[in-house]
Amino acid sequence: MKKVISILSVLLLTLLIAACGSSEKETSNDDQVTDSTNNSEANGSEEKENSSEATGTSVDSDNQEYSISVLDGYELTAEEPNKDLLFNKENEEQSMRIEVYNASEVNMADVTNELVETVKASNSEGNVTEITDNSIVPSGKQIEDVKSYKAEIPDGNNVYGYTFLQDGLGVKLTVFDTAESPAIEDFIKMANTIKIN
Repeated sequence: MKKVISILSVLLLTLLIAACGSSEKETSNDDQVTDSTNNSEANGSEEKENSSEATGTSVDSDNQEYSISVLDGYELTAEEPNKDLLFNKENEEQSMRIEVYNASEVNMADVTNELVETVKASNSEGNVTEITDNSIVPSGKQIEDVKSYKAEIPDGNNVYGYTFLQDGLGVKLTVFDTAESPAIEDFIKMANTIKIN
């Protein structure tokens, strides 16, 4: 129980800290939207190719060497060194922690084991199940070796964990979602767009 409270406290503090600088980031995101619009006009065929993926603004992580398409209503912020947090601006309980690694320098089995332990810690009973619903599992041309897990937490919400290889990256995602109006499919759409810088 202490682990659950500790994890939730850390998540809440992270969101509060991230909110302190949100007006500055929103301004820079507006600039990026303008730049993206101009680039999209110049590269119309490229935009059509990616239209099946998340149709958001491409954002480079300030903290790690990747970019991701962020949907409207979500914001990407640095959580701590080598960890970013993508959260729903309208519901701070919905977030996705993103960690990326150079695929040639990491043992993904170890990363996956660490992920399973993190997801397990969110559930007082330690119950973790593999996800079999493909609509909530990252997929795409360059996504390989996907491992996906889920734990229901006592308040009825869910914690999802994913590891996979994509575009030369080892990716680890931890998604915190609500049972009421879940956002997991949005998080998966955005996860599918992670690319190395």
